[in-house]
Amino acid sequence: MTNGNPRWVVLTWRLPSTSSTPRVTTWRTLRRMGAVLLTPGAAIVPFTDDLLEQCEWLAQRIGEDGGEAWVLPVVALSEREEATIRERERASREEEYGTLRVEAEALAVPARRPPTRRKLRALDRGFTTVLARDHFTAKGRSSARRAIAKAHRVAGN
Repeated sequence: MTNGNPRWVVLTWRLPSTSSTPRVTTWRTLRRMGAVLLTPGAAIVPFTDDLLEQCEWLAQRIGEDGGEAWVLPVVALSEREEATIRERERASREEEYGTLRVEAEALAVPARRPPTRRKLRALDRGFTTVLARDHFTAKGRSSARRAIAKAHRVAGN
């Protein structure tokens, strides 16, 4: 059973249809947060003070753009709902880690020219970005990390 502390944060919103810019900004911000979209106007993230603050900031921005938004701390969901949210989030991160792994493996081919520092930094930044929104430890994390490390070794870094 739950102890009454929030476990999730739901952001619901409605934006005017006059401009797509606020919708794109909202979607991109939610993606950076690692949010799982529940409906076209609702998303959920695990409860942390940081994610709560980001949701509150985004709700304020939506209001400034002429929309309405609500930030709703949620104490409990059903086991099925939690499993679905975790599965969706892991699948998204798995895809991102997979892209990084493929890019790193392409750079680490011995017959190729060693990867440049710029390309290695881009891989490192990409990994850090995905890691920040990997709330439920997607399986692809370790294989992406290993592939990036191998690319660094091939480059002599």
